[in-house]
Amino acid sequence: MRKEKINILIQSKGRMAADVEKIFKKNNLKILKKKERSLIGYVKGYPNINILFMNTSEICEALAKNVGDIGISGKDLWKESEPSVQSKISLAKEYSFGKSSLVVAVDKFWLDCVNSGDLEDISYEFYQKKKRLMRVATKFKNLTREWFASKGITQYEIINSKGATEGTIAAEISDMCTDLTSSGETLRQNNLKIIGTILESSACLFYSKKSLKKKGVKKILKLLSKN
Repeated sequence: MRKEKINILIQSKGRMAADVEKIFKKNNLKILKKKERSLIGYVKGYPNINILFMNTSEICEALAKNVGDIGISGKDLWKESEPSVQSKISLAKEYSFGKSSLVVAVDKFWLDCVNSGDLEDISYEFYQKKKRLMRVATKFKNLTREWFASKGITQYEIINSKGATEGTIAAEISDMCTDLTSSGETLRQNNLKIIGTILESSACLFYSKKSLKKKGVKKILKLLSKN
C-alpha cells in the first residue's frame, strides 16, 4: 500500500530560503530538485515527502486549503491572514531567523508625535484642518486596523501599498505608514521615525490541523522543531 504524500511548503527564493534549507540539512533532510528551477522537490530517503516551493505570502493560505501539510512562513503573514485561515493552521515552532518588526512610522519632522499616544490628537487635527482623514499606507491592513483600534484611534483611513511603503509619505500618498523593518535603516534614510511596534516577527513552522491525522506528519514536525 502506497504511503500518503506529505507536502511541505517552503519559500522558493529570497533571504529566508537559505536559512530554511539549513534547518532541513541540520536534521538530515536533504532537499533535492530534478531541475534547478523546478517548483517541486523531494527529500532524499523520504519518498513520501514532496517539497513545494512557493511565495512566502501564499504559504499560510495554502496550508488552510490543505494544499500543504507543513509550511515555513513569517509570523507576520500568519497574523495578517484572515480568521478563517488562522483557525485551520497552528504554529509549531518560532525560529531565530527571518526576524523583523512591523512598526508604525511617521515623518521625523512630526516633532509633536513621539509615541502612539500622540496620534489620537493628531488624527483629529488632520480632520479639522485638512478636512480629511489621516492616511496610513500599509501592506498589513488587518494588523494595522487591530493596532489602531487598541489605541482607540478611529480618525484614519488605510491606503493599500503595493510597492515601497516607506516612499508613500515623501510622495504625499500617505501621512504615515506601517511597515516591516529589520534594522530601521531604510526608514531613517527616508526621513521617518518609529513611534510604535505592532508585531515582532520571525520565520515560523506551521502545520495544517487537518494534516495531523496523516501518518508521518508529527515525525517531520518534530524533526523540524529541533533547535
